[in-house]
Parts: sequence; structure tokens; C-alpha cells
Amino acid sequence: MSAHVPGSAAVHVHVLSVHRHCRQQGKGSILLWRYLQYLRCLPGLRRALLPCEPFLVPFYRKAGFAQLGPSAVAVGTLRFLEMEYQLGGAAYARRNSGC
Repeated sequence: MSAHVPGSAAVHVHVLSVHRHCRQQGKGSILLWRYLQYLRCLPGLRRALLPCEPFLVPFYRKAGFAQLGPSAVAVGTLRFLEMEYQLGGAAYARRNSGC
């Protein structure tokens, strides 16, 4: 996470944040879905990675992410789990998809 790798097949999502007054309204799910759709349209990207706290794993699993295991990222005593979303799929391969 300390270096940008041009031409990499992965993008690392650092933060998905929803204002506390807007939570539990589906806005985070919509924001994440729209961003993943945007990433599917970028040539060469094959996966999105993100670290998350354990209590957020169900949210990201519901969005299609798979849990890879403990993340190398840590902030003090706070530990994270690494999640992965495969971008290469039917929408990516489809011609005239509007991307």
C-alpha cells in the first residue's frame, strides 16, 4: 500500500464512507455498486481489493466481495480483513455495454 503500480490489474479501495445521517438507507450499497460498475469499464482491471473491519464483512459479502483473510494493513491495534471483488465478468466482456 505504499506504492502506486501503474498498469496493475487491481485497484485498492481505501475508504467507503457514508455520513451517519444517511446510513441504513441503502446509499452505501448504491455508491459501492456504481463504483464497481465504473471499474468494470476500465480496461485491464481485474479485481478490487479493500481492507475492512470484521463487522463490515457481511455488507461487502452481500455486494459480491470474497474474504481473503487478514490484511497487512493495521492502524495501531485496529486490524482489518482483506476483501476482493472480481471485476472481469459478463458485463466486462459484453460488446456495446455503454462503458
